[in-house]
Amino acid sequence: MLSPFSALQLRWKQLPAIHKILVTSAFLLFAIVICVQPTPEVARDGWNHLTQSAGANGMGSGPLAGGIPLRVMFIGASMTLGEHSTGEVGYRKQIRDWLVSRGNPVNYVGQNRYGDFKDNDVQAFGAQPIKPTLERLKEIVPQVQPNLFLINAGSSDCFQSNWGPAYILQSMRELVDVLFEESPQATVIMSTIITSPWDGVERCVKSANAQIRQVATDLIREGKPVTLAEMHFDQGLPNRVEREDIGPDDMHPTDIGYFKMGDIFMEKIVEVDKNGWLQPPVENGIPDDGEAARDVEDAIKATDDMAKAKEDTASKPSNGRKHRRSDMFNERPGSV
Repeated sequence: MLSPFSALQLRWKQLPAIHKILVTSAFLLFAIVICVQPTPEVARDGWNHLTQSAGANGMGSGPLAGGIPLRVMFIGASMTLGEHSTGEVGYRKQIRDWLVSRGNPVNYVGQNRYGDFKDNDVQAFGAQPIKPTLERLKEIVPQVQPNLFLINAGSSDCFQSNWGPAYILQSMRELVDVLFEESPQATVIMSTIITSPWDGVERCVKSANAQIRQVATDLIREGKPVTLAEMHFDQGLPNRVEREDIGPDDMHPTDIGYFKMGDIFMEKIVEVDKNGWLQPPVENGIPDDGEAARDVEDAIKATDDMAKAKEDTASKPSNGRKHRRSDMFNERPGSV
């Protein structure tokens, strides 16, 4: 009686040659896909390796604008947050690592904190269209006054049926006007929206992108320090997010897609630096180094929490009511 392995060998010998070729090819293709396709961890390690070598990304080395502090505000919605990327960092950590590697102090600012890295402040909230984004900017920009804005907004207008592309041109123009009004020393990098695998959403994306390009063109003609980061592959530019770079939710990019977006933004940062547009941030008490500031802030908060816990434990009024202290971090109008 043949063993299962011997039976398999016999069956293999009996197969026609063409069938053997097809089976072998399929097996090799499967092995290549498994071995070559990077996991998110491998992709992230690859990026970290690149940032450890000066000039490895092909965009030069050395500080931007003479090494001035860069107070950066990312504006948008869930894609700006980096949702569904490894560590929820998207392209923001990628860009920060690159800026720091060039020698500039960096502080990300915004009302939200998101992503698995220390200086993770951002002016973005999930599923937020341009109009509510604008209203929130009016609250925070006068307080922190960034000197560099990176905008990727409008995708939520397309993914939500009650919004759509009808008013993107007007809303985007108002948004950028507010940025320059409240932070006149700033440089603005606008961007178009990446592709969508949904045909209905893609039609909205293309309409939105046409309006975003028009706003950027108008501002550039007016002499404003504005440039456009083109994210959609339909303009014929290389290394843009394609449909295969969209993740399983059919909305957000994969890690590789986020890296592509980050690379495009970095190219534009180099461009605005060459244009001489980057100016030092105003001195308003915002620290130059966001990571160092976060370390100090966390230490103060930890000390305050310990003192509060000790006070609550050791001192209890006879009427049963506990003393209360305000938490300075919960009461702040915006993270910096």
